[in-house]
Amino acid sequence: MAKETVDIGTVANDGTGDSPRAGGIKINANFTEVYAGLNIAPTTVSTETYTVLAADRILHVTRTATGACGVTIPTALITSTFNLLIKDAGGNAGTNNITIATEGAETIDGDVSLIMGSDYIARGLYSDGTNLFIH
Repeated sequence: MAKETVDIGTVANDGTGDSPRAGGIKINANFTEVYAGLNIAPTTVSTETYTVLAADRILHVTRTATGACGVTIPTALITSTFNLLIKDAGGNAGTNNITIATEGAETIDGDVSLIMGSDYIARGLYSDGTNLFIH
């Protein structure tokens, strides 16, 4: 849903804006969307390779308990609003690394990939719209 704007009319109390009920409905819809975005469930990654989806915000990587894992971030997702947390939930990234890479020429802190190689490590990534950075 797009942001709903309450029509306040041209001049105060001229009757051209939204009714109080219509305005309240738009306000409630806006808050519903905001609060839905705060309820972010982690995505469990138990496969050898995983491609990040637009809805992903937290990757709970359990694959490291049994093997290495490669995570690919598609170019289309690397926008100025991109923000992702990746956690070694399997607890064995020291042996079975998590390798993060992009689909294209984008970099992660100037490198072509990021290797997570410590047990229970977590890394947050954000973008400037062109490349990725660790935070």
